[in-house]
Amino acid sequence: MDKYLEQLLADIKYATENVAWPYASSEKEAVSLADWISDEEEEKTAPRIQLEVWTGIQQSQFPPENLLSDKQIDLLYKALEEMLRAYNYYATFIFTLPTRIRYEVVRTNFSQEAIQKQWHTGFFELCKTNQSNPDCLMGEECHCAYFEELSANFIQEDLSPAEERQRELEIELQHIKRKYGADYMKYYPYHLDPKYDDEHGNPHDYGFGDVDDEKDEDNWWKQ
Repeated sequence: MDKYLEQLLADIKYATENVAWPYASSEKEAVSLADWISDEEEEKTAPRIQLEVWTGIQQSQFPPENLLSDKQIDLLYKALEEMLRAYNYYATFIFTLPTRIRYEVVRTNFSQEAIQKQWHTGFFELCKTNQSNPDCLMGEECHCAYFEELSANFIQEDLSPAEERQRELEIELQHIKRKYGADYMKYYPYHLDPKYDDEHGNPHDYGFGDVDDEKDEDNWWKQ
């Protein structure tokens, strides 16, 4: 298995360093900001390609997780993550999961159609059905079940800006409490909570302050 993994890692490294992009005929051809489009528009118009064709890596090349040691899983998943980042195609998990489970989710779903986005981030599909499944590899952290739970708790309605902000706070708190447990306050969304607004009603800025004020401070010697 060690020799096989060594060759597989070499194949993934080659794919990482030799990304084929459909946008420019050469690396010297500059991208113009005038060509920028919204993420919604790019989702509709960006080229589609099978991920196996794009990367040159086949799903069948990845051994099932039960055949690999923890060390082998770590090496292989790290290489996979780096490759997907190089293709601007991210496998994003909203909950903290063991590397072994993340590897198996990516391995199982690797044979999929990818979107070749130029301006925005593409996301690896972690589920083939987009519906909760009792046999989901992520178990209780199933993404589909989580989003179904969210949508079940909130109805579509017209909200004022203040009510919309409160709704966003409730959703964010539900997410971070589930993801971080007792440590959720470390990730508290102060900018969504009106109790932490300044005296002018501006959302909490986490100590970054006003950019314009910082520029004025930098130019104090010109005044």
